[in-house]
Amino acid sequence: MKRLFCFLFLVPMLQKTHARSWDMWRMQQDTSEISEVDQQLLRGRLKSLLQKKSVKDSLNFKQVETLPLVSISEVLKGQVSGLYVQESSGEPGSIKNMVIRGLGSPLFETKDAINVQPAVYINGVPIARENNFTYSIQQYQFNRIGPATDNFAGIDLSAIESIQVIKDPIELAKLGPLAANGAIWILTKPGKEGKREINFDAYVGLATKPTVTPVNAQYENLFRSSFYSKYASTSDRLAYPGYLSDSTNVNYYGPANWNEEYYKTTPIYGGNLGIRGGGDRANFAFMGGYVKNASSADKTNFERYNALFNVNMAPFKWFNFGTTINASRSLRDRNKSLRDRFGEASYVPDLSVPISPNKEMYGEYLSMYDKALDNNSVNMLNVLVNLDLYLLPNLKFNSSLGIDYSEGARQAFFPSSLMETNNYMSSYFGFNQRLVFNNSLNYNIAVQDKHKFNFTLGSTYTQDLYRYNYSRAYDGPNDFIKVNVVDGNSNNAGYLTPVGGLYVNRWSNREDFRLHSLYLSGEYSWNNKLEVNAVLRYDGSSTMQPDSRWITTPAFAAKYHFIPEANDGLWNHFDVKASWARIGKPIFTSKYAIGPNYTADLNWGSEKSLVSYNGFAVASRPYSEGWVGYDIKWPYSDHAELTFDGSLLDKRFDFALSLYQKKDVNQLINTPIPAEYGYSGQIINGMTVQNRGVDLNLGAQILHNPTALQWKTSLTLSYNQNKLTALPEGRSELVVGDRLLKVGHAIDQFWLYENEGIYNEESDIPVQNGQKLQFDGVNFAVGDPRWKDQNGDFQVNDEDRVMKGNAMPKIVGAFQNQFNYKGFDLNFQWYFALGHKAMNQRASNKYDFINTENTNSLEGIREVFHWQQDVDISKYPIYNPWSSIVAYRVDQDLFLENASFLKLRALSVGYDLAHLNSIKDKVKTIRRAYVYVSGTNLLTISKFSGKDPELVDFNGYYTGYGLPLSPMISMGIKLEL
Repeated sequence: MKRLFCFLFLVPMLQKTHARSWDMWRMQQDTSEISEVDQQLLRGRLKSLLQKKSVKDSLNFKQVETLPLVSISEVLKGQVSGLYVQESSGEPGSIKNMVIRGLGSPLFETKDAINVQPAVYINGVPIARENNFTYSIQQYQFNRIGPATDNFAGIDLSAIESIQVIKDPIELAKLGPLAANGAIWILTKPGKEGKREINFDAYVGLATKPTVTPVNAQYENLFRSSFYSKYASTSDRLAYPGYLSDSTNVNYYGPANWNEEYYKTTPIYGGNLGIRGGGDRANFAFMGGYVKNASSADKTNFERYNALFNVNMAPFKWFNFGTTINASRSLRDRNKSLRDRFGEASYVPDLSVPISPNKEMYGEYLSMYDKALDNNSVNMLNVLVNLDLYLLPNLKFNSSLGIDYSEGARQAFFPSSLMETNNYMSSYFGFNQRLVFNNSLNYNIAVQDKHKFNFTLGSTYTQDLYRYNYSRAYDGPNDFIKVNVVDGNSNNAGYLTPVGGLYVNRWSNREDFRLHSLYLSGEYSWNNKLEVNAVLRYDGSSTMQPDSRWITTPAFAAKYHFIPEANDGLWNHFDVKASWARIGKPIFTSKYAIGPNYTADLNWGSEKSLVSYNGFAVASRPYSEGWVGYDIKWPYSDHAELTFDGSLLDKRFDFALSLYQKKDVNQLINTPIPAEYGYSGQIINGMTVQNRGVDLNLGAQILHNPTALQWKTSLTLSYNQNKLTALPEGRSELVVGDRLLKVGHAIDQFWLYENEGIYNEESDIPVQNGQKLQFDGVNFAVGDPRWKDQNGDFQVNDEDRVMKGNAMPKIVGAFQNQFNYKGFDLNFQWYFALGHKAMNQRASNKYDFINTENTNSLEGIREVFHWQQDVDISKYPIYNPWSSIVAYRVDQDLFLENASFLKLRALSVGYDLAHLNSIKDKVKTIRRAYVYVSGTNLLTISKFSGKDPELVDFNGYYTGYGLPLSPMISMGIKLEL
């Protein structure tokens, strides 16, 4: 491999046309003027692996610059085809999921969502991804322990120069394994050569509260009365909940006005100031900003402080140097839901008496919450140091060092009044640290101006360190001490001994990941008609086993310009490009690298927080992470794409159509083994998931007279369909929890019983040979649902569940329009997602009140926001909730709903005051003085019966816990001097 690299690289260097003396050439470089290439670097166009960017896959900042958005995922929603953003909660700063061109692997748990996320690069430095290893100590996985804040919310939109979503296989191959799921390429604003520029942005706005219909115990009593009158026994009536049985209790039967305290119109605001300037040999940029974003629900908010510094220098023409530093600090006030609090504490209290729907009573609860502590912070630092050396006229050496560091901390304390006389505290600190060292040699040559060659030989070294320390404690001496109380001297024998009745548990863990890559890329163009690209990579990972540590992956692409740019005919240009790439998929856990092993749970199998028995550490089976054996291979992803790109009628119309296939091959999955082995399964290679689809971008300038009304419109549209094509060991199907993976079917389908009605009479229940139809060995009875016996074996069980619906939308897109007239502009965006379903678990839990309340689990929690009409009770039959078959279980198509939607997501109106003659004449330094009013999440059209079809969890289940996507109204100014 090394000989091949040397041969391909050295041959062009030996061309006779470049045999002049190095000293003479360098002397000329020191005295000659700086070329346009160097001027571009000085303007801050940081070195990128992507020489040519696709405009169709880039964000149009004009359409989002006025919106009060805090996360890159929110900004990109609907803006670029092929990208789907899953926003399961409107809580500011909470984690959002992004998927490019479909799911590459199934999502069984919350932690699986990170495996399908694209890589996000800031100035060429990939942001260190969150590691999933903290989930191994969590009993409940509603949120990741720690601040659970979206890392992509730490980037200030006003400091960004451009954002591109990278889907092209050849460009992803250049980026390597970190970009196997796609990439988002962000460049921050650079320095600017010439006259100094000053930019100032500021806005204020409101997060408006939604309209809800609150209810009290009378409504709930009437709802349950039909079940009790039809099916309840005497003992069932005697066990009727106390808070519903006493109609004189004004706390529950009085005013239902909790919403006045829970939902409040909340102010939002932000601002930033930036300055850029420089000369012909050095330039700089400095920006600072602050954002306060909020939700109208539960007093949740998000604050961010940002600073950006960029400097580029060219002391000699053959030597260029640049540094960019981007830093932010984020603070978040989280929701106060009981589920999240008890889930974090791994504590289930007495749930027989829920929170009152009365405003005064709820206010008393909030006053107790004021004694709690819940501080969440994230610090982020992204640094790039870039060096360019021009060794020969056509030979360039580049070296860059990238550092991405983010640390999260959470301090939580809940007083005894909130925890049934047992107070609770927890402390978390964790960090993600990534170092990326790039080196490359680039050589280009032209022959007769028709044949152009460009070769790059490079290496990339990536080193990650993930670390966390977590502790929690119960039953402190009082509610005034809100910190961990132990003997602070680690040399003492009783260092970890509880003090004053405080019981402390501690966890600490780390993960290391190192990736070393060698690559050779070549580009050839002929007569500005044909372009051919090839990339060959050799990647090695520390997390792979020694006999499969390295993987070799090729990539190829060819593009033909049937109609070159700037053609004066009907067509201005028309290109066709075909590309294919194989990219290794990295594994970020080190447990596979050491060969056969298992994870021993030093806790009770049903409670991960209990790490000992009577003070003695124990190992309890099953080993929940599964057995890892030999012969673990690199998973990889095959990307193929055919793209048609063109414009016509003086570039008034343009389009880009991409047909693609993405195949994620040889992935790892936990497969069943005999129970007597003691493990949950064996982790082996062999799962393959295929995604096929179409990305479409259409743009048109309907009206384009510069002195009159102008109208630009665009449509982004994506169609995707996934399919499981292989399972390990030739299996045709695999059951994982409540999901079924079946070869030939989509990996995001639900596995459900088909509902055909209700057994109203005894005679309705089928009987065969004197035996009634059974469900898992239990006879059906009057009041039970009719579930279809698919295989006709007179038993309803898992074999009769069918694959129905998809959690991921098949079609996602947006319709954008921009109108301009003499300094005025109007922009709006319609955003839509079609062809997907959602399981209404909120409705299932409401109807299954007997089981959820009697089991005293977190599923039985009644939050304050459950006191509202958020379930359409007219669409569900009256089953027997006491039935032993659990009639209202969620895994039936009774709760499967259409989740398609159309939203008026954004609307803005603005005017550039710089167009006014009075301002032009008096203040000539003003380049732009833009004032605007904008709104987001203004209208939703959907058949979904829940609050919002977007507020669905990663797996397609709607729980009702997602905070609303608050309609926001803002006004602001953008000043450029």
